[in-house]
Amino acid sequence: MIRSSALLQAAYTVCRYLISERDLPTLLQGICDRLVGPATYQTTLLVLLDQTAGGMISAETGFDKDQVAAIMARLRDGQLPACGVRALASEVYEAIPCEDAGCWFCTPAERQEPARSLCVALPCSSTLSGFMIVQLPSEREIVAGEDDILTDLAETISQALRQLFVFEEVTFNAQELRLAEERYELALHASQAGLWDWNIKTGEMYTSPDQWELLDYRDNDASADSSRRTIHPDDREQVLKVLNEHLSGTTEEYRIEYRVQGEDGELAWFLDRGQVVERDANNMPVRMTGTHQNITLQKRQDQALQAVQQQLHDALDVERNFLQTVIDSAGDPVMVIDLDFTLLLINQAAAHLVRHAGATGELAGQKCHHLFCNAAVPCHDERFPCPVLEVRNRQRSVKLTHNPYHGNSVNNTFELEISPLRNSQGAIYGIIEVARDVTDYLRIEKELRDSQSHLYRLAHHDTLTGLPNRLLFRDRLAKAISIAERNRTGVAVLFLDLDHFKQINDTLGHDVGDELLVTVARRLQRQCRQSDTVARLGGDEFVFVLEAVSNRHDAAMIAEKILTAVNTPVHVKGHELHVTTSIGVALFPHDSSSLDGVVKCADIALYAAKEVGRSNFQLYRPDIVASGQRPQMGVQQFQEALTSPGFCLQYLPQMDVQSGTLVGVKAVLQWEHPDMGLLLPNAFLAAADECDMLAAVSRWQLERACQAIDSLRSQGISPVPFTVAVTARQLRHAGFFSMFAELMTSYPGVAKELIVEIPDTAMTEIGAQVREELVRAADLGLGLAIRGFDEDGCSVACLPRIPIRRLVIRRRCLSDICNAPPGGAQSLLAVIIALGRVLKVPILADGVERKEQLDMLRTHGCDLGQGPYWGVPCPEKQLLALCRDRA
Repeated sequence: MIRSSALLQAAYTVCRYLISERDLPTLLQGICDRLVGPATYQTTLLVLLDQTAGGMISAETGFDKDQVAAIMARLRDGQLPACGVRALASEVYEAIPCEDAGCWFCTPAERQEPARSLCVALPCSSTLSGFMIVQLPSEREIVAGEDDILTDLAETISQALRQLFVFEEVTFNAQELRLAEERYELALHASQAGLWDWNIKTGEMYTSPDQWELLDYRDNDASADSSRRTIHPDDREQVLKVLNEHLSGTTEEYRIEYRVQGEDGELAWFLDRGQVVERDANNMPVRMTGTHQNITLQKRQDQALQAVQQQLHDALDVERNFLQTVIDSAGDPVMVIDLDFTLLLINQAAAHLVRHAGATGELAGQKCHHLFCNAAVPCHDERFPCPVLEVRNRQRSVKLTHNPYHGNSVNNTFELEISPLRNSQGAIYGIIEVARDVTDYLRIEKELRDSQSHLYRLAHHDTLTGLPNRLLFRDRLAKAISIAERNRTGVAVLFLDLDHFKQINDTLGHDVGDELLVTVARRLQRQCRQSDTVARLGGDEFVFVLEAVSNRHDAAMIAEKILTAVNTPVHVKGHELHVTTSIGVALFPHDSSSLDGVVKCADIALYAAKEVGRSNFQLYRPDIVASGQRPQMGVQQFQEALTSPGFCLQYLPQMDVQSGTLVGVKAVLQWEHPDMGLLLPNAFLAAADECDMLAAVSRWQLERACQAIDSLRSQGISPVPFTVAVTARQLRHAGFFSMFAELMTSYPGVAKELIVEIPDTAMTEIGAQVREELVRAADLGLGLAIRGFDEDGCSVACLPRIPIRRLVIRRRCLSDICNAPPGGAQSLLAVIIALGRVLKVPILADGVERKEQLDMLRTHGCDLGQGPYWGVPCPEKQLLALCRDRA
């Protein structure tokens, strides 16, 4: 029973191994290794024979080195064990003892003793079979059921080997098929004569100028010009079927030959091929490009010229009239000329070139040089070599190009294909000349080259200003650095952008902005030497590459010139624009010894220039990296901040100045930027607007405040008013108020607990329409607060126009009042508070830090305050505690 269990365990291990292994030699050896053990078998031999190829593969376990050598020698000589031969002949899954005393592999057994070896067949296929022999230890006998276990195992092994060979065959066939497909694709993508580019969404189609009308099947307008040539009705359905199959993604390439029918009923053949080169997010085709070629001549030549040349070679002197008819059907000029320059045959197309209106037979017998060149002797002009002489001298077929044809007045370019005529002894006695007018082909080829040149310029230059773009800039910079390394000089990189350019675009329109960019680009070009490069990176960003700049002083002088050139007023469409620029300067190799490094240094210096106050330049220094490093604020960064703990609201307590009780909180939006640390809204809202993420940020800010109010309610805590600060940029953004109305629907009753705080300057920036939206929002319960009305940015006359709930004194104003001598400054505070009384709205002082400030506010009757005196902004968990204590 223990031995049967060991055998079953070994068989199970083999079965598991069959599932995981795919290498045949390793698999066979692994089977043998797993069947040998103290409780199983002493040795195992496994042999597979390929009857088709005559090959053999074997594996063995349990033998010493000498035994293995002896076994391998017999197998190589074709000597199989007797029991193995019987197993191969039977091809039946049955483990049988080896009782043949003549078996050289098995230990001979006496008739009266049990056999010590078992052999089982391994039939895999009609051409592949084998056997496996296991030998028992001398002290063990075959136990009951052992032959059944071995038989079942052999059947499992055979099935596994059969599947392995099928898998290898399928893999090989798949590789061959893939290779054949690749070769076929290379053959299909040969160049063609005509081009087309189809914008599927807009229906716009660019084609070669002389073939636009042939693409009517892409125009679904049934009222198109009736004079347009159309696809033959018998071909149209198939053309559309092939096209739609490719558009749906069923085929890799679109390729179809079809006939086009003109007004006069004449048919022309065209080859059309192309491929979808752009799909949208839904895998719908957006753009398709391809080629089309008039293959009418090719079709006719396939049917006529091949027969013409073959007929002329085989039967030049037989059935002359028949051959004449055949060559006349060819559209290209065809002539047969002997070595004496005598015309034997000439077709209508060739006769037309010499303006012969009679029968072509009338030209036979004339000298070709007399007919075409009006010369008494063969021509020797190197511009158009004589075909007869070329074939006679080279003794083979040749190709020539003539312009004009044979030197006559037909001023087209012809490609001549001349084949020798040979007699039965192989001697040349004449030529067959087939001419093809390639004038249009060469013209199209030139147009293609010109198109490639144009595409290169589009790919490397800015379309608006004509300056090099980012791609060409990097190429020029790489070359400048290479020259600097060889000559041991330096390269200066100047990054600049226009200050407040977006404001010009938003207020005066993109046409004014574009013209401004073109004017600035011209001014920048005038500051360049011939060896320098000025490029436009996009938007209002420009960059200079200055070669042979060896020190920072020279770079600074050029930056000063650029500042002066840009700062000159610009007149655009009736507007006088005063434009300034900020410049960041970095030097190679002083600041960085790599291309990307010096670019990064210039970018950091530019950001530092803007931080300093714009309209200046900054040379890169290592110490400005920490403060001047440009934060990464693109769509991806904002999306990550919205979905991860990047954005957060911190809550600043707002207190009653007289009683010291909590009367509200201000929800302060913050961004824990991964590179720049903690950022306040002024540092990133402009960037959010530029990459169309401002609406998403505004929604997150308001919705998180609504959720906080709703959370307090759900816990039975009466919420205090929540103040959310927004900017004029947010208010002007399309959809802000519709988003607010949607949130108020989602969070009923929250509006009356919400106060939106806007800066005083917004009152003059937002316009009448936004003010009307604010009034409607106030009707829903929303409270409004004006921040900084104490400064010049807001007219007091604007305040009664909207229903405000609070007026906020800025931190800076409060500090100026407290630090000023007694009298005038505090009188200003009294006037502000009196204004609040007139408007019947409370006054909130921001930035209360010290008790003497609080005492002054109490003395003058200020209502509310916030600042470090009472606490700093805290997270939502502490907010809950504050509200509970208040309750």
